[in-house]
Amino acid sequence: PRPGGLPKDFAGPVADLRSLSGRYTAGSGYRPVPKEELLSARPDLVIGGFASNFDSPGAMSQNDLAAMGIPSYLALSTACKKAVTGPLTGFDLVWRDLENLGALFGARDRAERVVAEMRRKIAPVEAEVKDAERPTVFPFEYDEGTATPYAPGNRQAVNAVIETAGGRNVFGDRNETYTKVGWEEVVARDPQVILVIVYDQGDPTANEARFAEAERFLTTSPALRGVRAVTERRFARLVYETASVGGVRNADAVVE
Repeated sequence: PRPGGLPKDFAGPVADLRSLSGRYTAGSGYRPVPKEELLSARPDLVIGGFASNFDSPGAMSQNDLAAMGIPSYLALSTACKKAVTGPLTGFDLVWRDLENLGALFGARDRAERVVAEMRRKIAPVEAEVKDAERPTVFPFEYDEGTATPYAPGNRQAVNAVIETAGGRNVFGDRNETYTKVGWEEVVARDPQVILVIVYDQGDPTANEARFAEAERFLTTSPALRGVRAVTERRFARLVYETASVGGVRNADAVVE
């Protein structure tokens, strides 16, 4: 994974592991691990966070793996179309993923403790925003490019973070994970808040610089003049890894 792609507690051990994935290209995703390379690692289990890990050209499908006696697991909570059959407004699928992984690794008790701690963190936020007015929020993934932004719809994990934190995704009417939109549509929807999302650089100073760069784009773009969130400088910040994928840091993203 990228620097910052995992919680700091795991950064050291993971740095010593062999990396099988290619570099990420904004807007194009990761190069899937070629079949031969994956098999050379002799995996006991293959876990995918996105369906593309298994169904991209050149990737090894779950059926291929099963035929070779290798079990696999596709996370439910980020972009699994079979599991995400309606708007993601909470973290039920995250809980299920953690419970399933706890069972797979013989760590059910630990998984239950993790879920309980996430629920504990979220509960006061839910109580605080229960009767509050919900501002409209545009989740802007800066690293995916600025010419034609990707807009997360209601099937994307960040929708659950926004909803739980008391906001309303301005593209929450889109029943899909992502949709390409023009800036004119963002202007037409006139979000009250822009949630600026960047990939974690693995360093707070580098993240700060990246957020500042993204906000500079927003405040200097002629196309966005008049958007309330821009004119009032109503920006929130989250790194992608905490909010846009289902996982243990979603509760922290809600609190933040």
